Amino acid sequence: NFIAKLDDSKIDSRILFKDRLITLSENTGKEVGELSISIDSSTYSGKECYLIQANSNGIVDTIPVGTNITAYVTPKLESLEHTQHEYVNIPGNPLTKRSVLTQTEEGYQLVLTKTEGGSETVTTEDFTNDEMSRFISEGANLVLQRLSIVFGVHSRMSFKVFSTENTLTSVTYSPIESNTVSIQNVTLETIGIERCVDNGQDEQPTTWKIYFLSDGHMYTRAQVGSPVYMKIKNIPENFIKDDDADWVFPDFGKGVLHWEDDIEMLSQFLDRKEELKEDHVNYMKRHPELKAILGDFLQFLLMRKPSDVIEFAADFFSSYSATAEMKPSFAHSNFVNKSAIRSD
Repeated sequence: NFIAKLDDSKIDSRILFKDRLITLSENTGKEVGELSISIDSSTYSGKECYLIQANSNGIVDTIPVGTNITAYVTPKLESLEHTQHEYVNIPGNPLTKRSVLTQTEEGYQLVLTKTEGGSETVTTEDFTNDEMSRFISEGANLVLQRLSIVFGVHSRMSFKVFSTENTLTSVTYSPIESNTVSIQNVTLETIGIERCVDNGQDEQPTTWKIYFLSDGHMYTRAQVGSPVYMKIKNIPENFIKDDDADWVFPDFGKGVLHWEDDIEMLSQFLDRKEELKEDHVNYMKRHPELKAILGDFLQFLLMRKPSDVIEFAADFFSSYSATAEMKPSFAHSNFVNKSAIRSD
């Protein structure tokens, strides 16, 4: 009933924003990764649709893991194309899995590529439209969650998803008790959703408990039994608080920035450091005369050992200028260190 009420020709602008959450260890509380989710309006083969991009990466039990999703989804949550890449970087035996789901005239085609160590396997499977009825991809799942919050849907919903083995199974969305939270000294209400994927009779279902702010921004997400959970760090800049146009962010003053503890900022710093290092090395390769000039300068400096290094440097490098006034070389360093002169 919920999907039937959606307008297939209209993108809901209320859910077009980006979420960024940090990943925290349940045991230590330390930051071990991050999750970013963005939903934008786009077109796919002439159709208006949502473009979903999600990226999760971090360290679990000392192993780097991550998932990247790019999906095109219609306003009625029909997946037009869905690409998902997962990796687990086990030392000596890295694992990757890439799935591409594409809509066809008869239904859908799924191409799955698995890589373990040095071996790769590729499988292709087709699904009919009937089999994929009420199917929700991982990308469409993110749209569904935001829409259910902004529409105020508080009833149980059931759909189909792919299991970890890429077989169709059922997934349910159920409302759970809301919580009051404090973010940056601001008290806010959160709305809870429980997402439960059926893994068959012999296994426990995979369950997530997800809480949202009232405008659809994700506040926290946790998979039951996982050693990590995800949570927002600050109130989103474009947060709308219960349609209160007069509500503004409080001024918390300027805090101390511990950028070394922020994975994203540290990563940007290291990337920029390597970029500058490479740029400097390439410049020196293009100008070999630079090494010769600096070598001559240091040799004269150590031989003369002037008391005023700045004046000595000015005298030395002025000799390279075509417009500099002619004067005795090294006027500020006439003293010769006799110990530097070898007698024959």
